[in-house]
Amino acid sequence: MRLHRRLQNQAVELAAKNRWDEAVEVNEQLISLGESTDTYNRLGKAYFELGRLAEARDAYRNALRLTPNNLIARKNLDRIEELLARSATHSVSLKAGRQLVDLRLFITEVGKTALTSLIDVQRGPALAAVVTGEKVELRTDGRGVAVYDTEGTLLGRIEPKLAQRLGELMAGGNRYAAAVAHIDGRQLRVLIRETFQSPTQRGRVSFPGKLSEGAFRGGFIGGAQFDDFGEDILEEEEGVEEREEVEEEVFGGEEEELGLEEIEQDIGEDEDLSEE
Repeated sequence: MRLHRRLQNQAVELAAKNRWDEAVEVNEQLISLGESTDTYNRLGKAYFELGRLAEARDAYRNALRLTPNNLIARKNLDRIEELLARSATHSVSLKAGRQLVDLRLFITEVGKTALTSLIDVQRGPALAAVVTGEKVELRTDGRGVAVYDTEGTLLGRIEPKLAQRLGELMAGGNRYAAAVAHIDGRQLRVLIRETFQSPTQRGRVSFPGKLSEGAFRGGFIGGAQFDDFGEDILEEEEGVEEREEVEEEVFGGEEEELGLEEIEQDIGEDEDLSEE
């Protein structure tokens, strides 16, 4: 039992560090000790990240064999089968050069991190291959801000009020990093973090509001991990469940996303300061 628990914790940590080859080995060791739906889900994720879709499909099928109503396995299996079908017609390929990040690194201090849902989310093979933790790029586009994957494919856009603010801050010299926090159908949510504040923007908070506070309260720093398609944190077996947090709790939920009213209020405060 002690060995099982140690391997289980090791598998979670390896996934957090994107060490997928080792994650495969550890999860396979766990399976040799006894089959588990959770282990097969983790194994499927690791195989997927390595681009081994057929093996990922088999892992999720095994998860469903043990627990036919497991939503994580069902959703991921459907996604993989879609990708395999497209690959057969040469219409899609996994992004070999994509960069994955530990989302915990995005939580720094209040006002420096925001979670937002994209608008004008694009359909297509690129979106189908997006995974949680994937690094994306922010590019100003007129008065808007667009979000691209690392291969230069448009994924969606930041909603107008936040985009206006981000555009102004980026034009003023601020720099930001972004990564996928949640993907579900055509809903795509990204975490945005200020990585550099220009001296010209000193004293100006990038993201006013309670978003970062909500992320801290959710226990995100404590090591919560998500599955690759933005579902709830992969469920662990008894004894590890206290480490789990549901995705909405971790990120503060919809009501704690950066509010338009707070952006407008802060824009007004910025204008008042400039007049002084």
